[in-house]
Amino acid sequence: MKRTKYTLLPRLTKILEELGEDIKLARLRRKLSAEQIAEQAGISRSTLWQIEKGLPNVSMG
Repeated sequence: MKRTKYTLLPRLTKILEELGEDIKLARLRRKLSAEQIAEQAGISRSTLWQIEKGLPNVSMG
């Protein structure tokens, strides 16, 4: 299966980065590890890492 590469507008990229940063700050404020959050959310640690970095290739349902 071929993957489609998307190009995001700079404004959308900034929104994703801010969302990821907000999630990371909330996790750190609550003194929870990435492993704990990933387990509670039912995702892998690498997926959580990608979300916190604001990468656009992460699927969120």
